Amino acid sequence: MTLSLHQKGARLGPVLAFLVATPATSLTALLVCYALTGMKFTVFIFFVVIVMGLVMGAVGNLVKLEAKGLATPLQATDQAQDPICGVNVDVRKAIKTKYGDRSHYFCSSHCWAAFEKEPEKYVTVEQYGKSIKERMRSVFGYAFVDMVKEIVPDLLLGLVLAALVAAVAPIEKFVGTYLGGGFGYLFSLVFGLVMCICSTASVPLVHAFVSQGMNIGAGMVLLLIGPITSWGTILVLRKEFGVRIVALYLGVISIMVLALGYLFSIT
Repeated sequence: MTLSLHQKGARLGPVLAFLVATPATSLTALLVCYALTGMKFTVFIFFVVIVMGLVMGAVGNLVKLEAKGLATPLQATDQAQDPICGVNVDVRKAIKTKYGDRSHYFCSSHCWAAFEKEPEKYVTVEQYGKSIKERMRSVFGYAFVDMVKEIVPDLLLGLVLAALVAAVAPIEKFVGTYLGGGFGYLFSLVFGLVMCICSTASVPLVHAFVSQGMNIGAGMVLLLIGPITSWGTILVLRKEFGVRIVALYLGVISIMVLALGYLFSIT
């Protein structure tokens, strides 16, 4: 999605704002956050992430990209319509299969699998437009099948790490002794930068840290920094915009989460 925004002409600011706001405000993450940490945590993180996205977008719009950092806009010949969901995809990067004398391109493995199961059905529909029923089937298939497969491994990782924090005595002692003060902010910042964990999975981990004595502001830092600086995000930024933009992104995000984490601790 991020690459698509840039390829269609979006400036750097909206792209960076999208990368900040989207991973940290997923519905599942907010629901889990409310269940484990309460309304105050949930409301704060929801509005703060929006503010962070706006600030990051404003900073991004001030940056002048070098020509080599710009992506080549998609031409009409570079695009094809996914016969399952109707989304336009880049033929150079999309999943491709051949049926009859034509090549067909797909935005996701779910759409590709649906086509492989009943190709005749979709080749016919492709000529006349996609029915609402088939579009809804594709949407729900992604939401309740593909999305679940992507989330479950990360969520299990978060639960396992949370259990270790809560159950292993040396870890519990370390958290209670060292992470209750200012050092907790630095720990959360570094830990969040190096850990690849989604917003949903980070909630039980942060809840375990705070329960064992971590400063609540440091907990907010970890809850924010982890999803927003995932490895996938960093790799996309580096590939499309270069190391300079990655450094800018990480620097601005780090400053903002530390300030906002402290603000949360005194409110």
